[in-house]
Amino acid sequence: MSLLSLQTQRLSAGRWQDLPEPELADLFAPKVVQWLPAGFQTQDSDQARRDFLAAVSQQADIVALRLAEGKGIGLLILSYPEEGSRTRNLGYLLAEKAWGQGLASELIAGLQAHFGGSAVTLSGGVMQENAASARVLEKAGFTPEAVQGETVYSWRADG
Repeated sequence: MSLLSLQTQRLSAGRWQDLPEPELADLFAPKVVQWLPAGFQTQDSDQARRDFLAAVSQQADIVALRLAEGKGIGLLILSYPEEGSRTRNLGYLLAEKAWGQGLASELIAGLQAHFGGSAVTLSGGVMQENAASARVLEKAGFTPEAVQGETVYSWRADG
């Protein structure tokens, strides 16, 4: 079940390595990465961003999110918390110009359809200050649980 086959009405998955420098830079803008783990905030050149994503891809599946016309506007990152786990840690980021258009909700619905009926659990941590991401996951039926200064939202594909 490759993430590269993920497609929604307005989004399709592609190789993150194919994102041109300006699109990748938009995804690492300070406002975009402010709620993500610390490593995202320190990538200040195209090479640093690509090296960082290459390192992350050793432990996670990463795909670019593209609009129908091909413009890269996001990244989806799914990692395994431990070997053999059916849980996938969910991370995503959208360029600031894509905010407020329902694309995050569309992405989550697409992931739920992609994994529907499988034994996968999607789990994503959200910092308290990131209310927009929390709302997206709550609307999609993810269950919240407070864990060490953040809320972890989970959704089981098999119900």
